[in-house]
Amino acid sequence: MAFTVTTEKIKLNRFGLTKTVAVRMTMGQFDKMSELGIELLEHDEKVLENSENMTTLDYMRGERRVQKLMFDFMQDTFSLTDEEVAKIKDSIDPTQFKEAFSYITERLRVVTDKQYEEAVKREKALREKEAQEDPKEGSVELAD
Repeated sequence: MAFTVTTEKIKLNRFGLTKTVAVRMTMGQFDKMSELGIELLEHDEKVLENSENMTTLDYMRGERRVQKLMFDFMQDTFSLTDEEVAKIKDSIDPTQFKEAFSYITERLRVVTDKQYEEAVKREKALREKEAQEDPKEGSVELAD
């Protein structure tokens, strides 16, 4: 009985690279993604729980650590050179990086480009709807 491993072709143009990579989706790859996901969630949890007592230095160190983990994951997963990593860092802003990183992690989870784009559109529509709702609407003011 032969087993096949799914290979995903992922475009890295969202990172400013004109490169498409083929990634074999093995248990080891999923394990690396899970480990990174845990690290990112633990960081977010720590920031939320300690936001009042966290110094700017502590916050910056945590953000830097998370950023390094993300770049190390990308470099390992996509066999990026140091020059390609430097190009990413010099090409896009932090918001674009987070969006692009979200894209590649979803693609690694075998979400198609079409499914990803549909999810982004739904999320954007939901945010726009929430922004348009007036929080004062429907409230009742008490008169003396």
